[in-house]
Amino acid sequence: MNTAPNATLRQVTPIRPATPQLDTANLATGYLFQVRWENRVNALRHCIDQLVTNHDMPEATAELAALQAYAAIEGTNHTARIDVDATTADLVVLRTDGGRPVAFTTADLLRLLQRARDEGAVIVVDQDRRRPVVLEH
Repeated sequence: MNTAPNATLRQVTPIRPATPQLDTANLATGYLFQVRWENRVNALRHCIDQLVTNHDMPEATAELAALQAYAAIEGTNHTARIDVDATTADLVVLRTDGGRPVAFTTADLLRLLQRARDEGAVIVVDQDRRRPVVLEH
């Protein structure tokens, strides 16, 4: 033991491993899986609020993460899918269960949206901000 008057005592600070951080998709999916029995609008509203409030996420980022996670969960039991390789800014290609392509142009989607509005099937998730909009089924 060194008892010299100039001896310096050093304190060792333990290094703790960093807590793993979930990405926005995992945060949204995890929350939506917990509330999966709620209707679509409430689940999305609560998920967006959760991401903004508890994870300091910008609202637009939280909306997109919630919508994408909801679609991923909803699509789990479907073999039909959106073909992202064939989809462009002006065309969404849906591959049906048999793999047959179904094309939706921007005009087609706008007509579907208007038809849903006329039928009262369009719901706004956040009434104050008037977005995002989803179709009720």
